[in-house]
Amino acid sequence: MRRAHWAILGALMGAVVCTVSAAAQAEGFAVDSVAGVSYAARDVAVVEGRVLAATQGGLWVREPNGEARVLDAADGLPGRLVSVSVTPRGIWVGGVEACVLLDRDLRVRRTLPLPRVSRVVRFGGHDYAATHGGGLLRLGVDGRPSRHIRLGRSHARERQTDALVVGDELWVGTAGAGVLRMGPDERLRARITRARGLLDDLVWGLSAAGDDVLVATASGADVVRRRRVRTGSALRRASAGLPIPDVRAVLRSGGSFWLATFGGGLHEVREGRVRAVDMGSAAPGRVHGLARAGEAVYVAADAGVGRVRGAEVHWLRRAGLGSADLTCLARAFGRVWLGTFGHGLARLEGRRVVPVREATERWGMDPRINDLAVRGRGRAQELYIATDRGLYRHDGRSFVPVLEPGAPPQVHITSLFVDPRSGELWVTGTGYLGRYTGTAWESWTGDGLPDGHLHAVTRDRQGRVWVGGLRGLFERQEDGTFVRHDVSTGALGVNWVTALVPWGGGVVAGTYHGGLSWASEGRFHIEGAGALPARWVNPHAMAEGGGLLWVGTQARGLLIGRRGAWTLLTRADGLPSDDVTDILVDGEGAWIATRGGLAHVVRFGGD
Repeated sequence: MRRAHWAILGALMGAVVCTVSAAAQAEGFAVDSVAGVSYAARDVAVVEGRVLAATQGGLWVREPNGEARVLDAADGLPGRLVSVSVTPRGIWVGGVEACVLLDRDLRVRRTLPLPRVSRVVRFGGHDYAATHGGGLLRLGVDGRPSRHIRLGRSHARERQTDALVVGDELWVGTAGAGVLRMGPDERLRARITRARGLLDDLVWGLSAAGDDVLVATASGADVVRRRRVRTGSALRRASAGLPIPDVRAVLRSGGSFWLATFGGGLHEVREGRVRAVDMGSAAPGRVHGLARAGEAVYVAADAGVGRVRGAEVHWLRRAGLGSADLTCLARAFGRVWLGTFGHGLARLEGRRVVPVREATERWGMDPRINDLAVRGRGRAQELYIATDRGLYRHDGRSFVPVLEPGAPPQVHITSLFVDPRSGELWVTGTGYLGRYTGTAWESWTGDGLPDGHLHAVTRDRQGRVWVGGLRGLFERQEDGTFVRHDVSTGALGVNWVTALVPWGGGVVAGTYHGGLSWASEGRFHIEGAGALPARWVNPHAMAEGGGLLWVGTQARGLLIGRRGAWTLLTRADGLPSDDVTDILVDGEGAWIATRGGLAHVVRFGGD
């Protein structure tokens, strides 16, 4: 499955309203709607009776009077939120790509290009941000830059998961180095680790409980009193005995401890006894965060945002699927279909995003979807779905694996292309290149392949087949052989070709960090550094429409234009994420899939 550098989505059980922004504009294009495709929650906080939840679709807000709303990209927030923290300066909301500071009226005061902020706390007169991968930062004020605080040289100490002020120290939880204890001089005083009694050095959460500190780890929960781990605590014994002891958050409310686990749901520990909390259809669920308001306990989980009532969780906002990370788009059977990184298919019905659960639950299709393509028209349409375990076909009723002779093996399928003239389907996969005419398959494997790592395939208007892979661009000849074009021949900026689109009499190739290469009549023109606003092209994230090329880049936004003339749209223009994974052109503009959700871009004025 395309990971780390690539993309996906989550989907909503019920209706999802597209938020119409005030038209974030950039040279003839506007992000006119953003669809919140998932409200899976990662963190929750309660401030003056207001519940704030960091979700995949934005900041979910529930006012004390019960009214609820969502702040998302249209309000200036990044997509795929991971944390919400409160300090005297305001409310800090961390996302996968950036962090924002909101005032008490929930208006954006400042945006910082800090990815994956796990927690922001006030300590010694400064705000400190613990980040997962970037270490600890003292946040600057009045536009001044943030300062990195080094608390050791190991990478594990930079993967920070939580932070808590304990007396005259700042405690920082880490993914692999235990708990770091920093003094007011910003120096490391000591660590609390497995060698010192902690259940695990993989720490997920910290919370205060009177004079104690509760520590959530991958092997259970611990109580730390006066900087010493209470190895005989009832909480430790109870949590270590859970079916899934991977505790992501721990909280004390009244006479109970509450344990949020990754895959095992929510548990209450009272007087040493453990009780599983009923999460309804979400059980067993992934619970990420907990918050307390008086005796009320709030839950942030893949299932959404909830409140504990008696022996069960009452869901205040259902999430649908667990992510807003999209991979691909297609139009079939009168609807737009969306592929996700790990949560199967979804489709747009008007302005609702609806998960297609039967594809995985009934028909057993792999939920890790890499690409979509459509053959045929009207009732004869077929939707093809490239997954991590083979190719599937949907005829409007069933989802079945494609297993005919010569068809792709049940391995990682990377890309699909349908020739608009012949209707032929071309497929690339791990060690595979194939063509389906509608009646039979022709395939190339092993020594017959131009490259074992293929990522794109297309056919230009002259009928030539082009294949892109890790080692260059390959042009198929009439005798069935392939001619290689690469850096050494002057055809590419880098050899890794990720996307291909027919253009003019040839093709345009998108590459991994090498920009674009325009091929026509045997000549190649490279548009790379200095010529493009962004040059990291995501797999199959290119489309032609209205005489324009639309290019989805890795963490750098959406490019629209022609050779030598480009417009760049980013989160600042209203996109939910700068990591654009696919484009589906329509009559008004295009639907844009990103790793932070779905957007629609319209074109106005211009040519």
